[in-house]
Amino acid sequence: MLLAMIGFGVAGATFAYAKKQDASNGTAAAAATATGVGTAVVGTVVVAASSVLVPVAVVGGIGYWFFKRGGKNKTLGTGRS
Repeated sequence: MLLAMIGFGVAGATFAYAKKQDASNGTAAAAATATGVGTAVVGTVVVAASSVLVPVAVVGGIGYWFFKRGGKNKTLGTGRS
C-alpha cells in the first residue's frame, strides 16, 4: 500500500512537471503512468530483495565474525609477567 502511494505521488509530480513543460494531456498522462508504475515496481523489487538479502548478510556477518576470532586463544593470560 505504501509503495502504491509513493507511485501515485511520483505520477502526480510527473504529470504536473509535464504540464508545466506544455505537454499535451495524453503525453503527460502517459509519462505519469509510466513513472508511477515504474516506481511501484522498483520499490517492490527492492523490498523483496532486501527481505532475502538482509538476513543472509546478517548470518554471513555473524559467521565471519565467529570464525575470524576462532583462532585466538580464549583462555586467561598467565598473570603478572
